[in-house]
Amino acid sequence: MSSKRPDRTTLEGMIWNANHALDQALNPDTPGIPRGMIENCKGIILLSVVEAGFIFSGNVGTGVVIAHKYDGTWSPPSAIGLGGIGFGFIAGADVKDVVMCVMDNTTLDTLSVDHQVKIGTQVSATLGPVGREAESALNFTEQGVGRTYSYSFSKGVFGGIALEGALMNVRSKENKRFYGKDVTAKEILWEDTVECPKGKGIEELHQKLELLREGKVAVPTRSALEKKESMRIDAEQAGVAAKTSQTDVVEVDAKEEAKRENEFC
Repeated sequence: MSSKRPDRTTLEGMIWNANHALDQALNPDTPGIPRGMIENCKGIILLSVVEAGFIFSGNVGTGVVIAHKYDGTWSPPSAIGLGGIGFGFIAGADVKDVVMCVMDNTTLDTLSVDHQVKIGTQVSATLGPVGREAESALNFTEQGVGRTYSYSFSKGVFGGIALEGALMNVRSKENKRFYGKDVTAKEILWEDTVECPKGKGIEELHQKLELLREGKVAVPTRSALEKKESMRIDAEQAGVAAKTSQTDVVEVDAKEEAKRENEFC
């Protein structure tokens, strides 16, 4: 099976990467995210991020936001970008998978509207506590939460990432392409106005979030890995097909840009 990631500018690719991030969070060899964090969060943000100091002076990435609804179920994913652009064509840069637990409705509401949100100003980002049974040390009451806790994984290693100052925005055109109609992020997250396409990995996302909520671990079975590879191929093909219509994606070679930056230092 290929170790290559699919194109990350379409929701197919972003959902694949979101599943990949959750696979790492469920890995028994990692400390894990407190199950109380997942149980009490108002939503989850799953990002694939490149720490790109060149040109962008920060991080760029793509991903999805999923609401944890009042009845305990999880919403369909809404597409988001970090840094104001898609970055599926950045070559030669390491990718970090980021899981962000949104702990208040106000923060999630800011990600339901079609404008940029600045992490650290409008949305906080704090390195989260670890340990699947660590909820006893945390206060998950409604009053005074107002935080978003982040966890990152790079090549299977659990760690942190600096997201302060990064801009996050809804990718409305990508939502329209994937769901086949004009739809707002708010409608996707809260109003049950879209049907989740079958076979795109959304069911797997929801299942893995439930495992995290229960404090469980999981090692992908052979059949799960085969399905993951099939979805990777589908996501790659979706990326190729979408290239001609995408207007919020740029192509960058990280090594070349870093070389140019050094020439001016």
